[in-house]
Amino acid sequence: MVKKYPMIIVLLLLTLSAMAQMADPVHFSSKLKELKADEAEIVFTATIDAVWHVYSTNLGNDGPISASFNVVKMEGAETVGKLQARGKEIKQFDKLFEMELRYFEQAVTFVQKIRFTKPQYDIDCYLEYGACNDQSCLPPSEAAFKAAGKREQSQTP
Repeated sequence: MVKKYPMIIVLLLLTLSAMAQMADPVHFSSKLKELKADEAEIVFTATIDAVWHVYSTNLGNDGPISASFNVVKMEGAETVGKLQARGKEIKQFDKLFEMELRYFEQAVTFVQKIRFTKPQYDIDCYLEYGACNDQSCLPPSEAAFKAAGKREQSQTP
């Protein structure tokens, strides 16, 4: 019976380790926000668990994964400008990457402006982002957005 205890401890540690690896500290929602005439925004809104942070856009190649907008399919629409980050951005030296970085804690919204080019649209895209705490980072993650529909034609006088 004494030999069973080490095996139980090992199984318990493996279970706890697997649960820790499945951390999901960033919770995204996404939506299409229609603006004037033929424009809209694809909005990715995140709530971030305590002690975690999500990196901003355009950080360069030597650090963590920057937030970026990626298109799988975009028919009847086109992107306008670059992905914008909205929220309280923190600029600070990061011990893990040994460099100054920009990131968000608690909440962030990433917005990609689009222009409709046809009455019908079919959009399949995602936001890729990096999330870390003071000790470790998650693999690059994605927040998906898909929408299809018919856009009302705007009347020009």
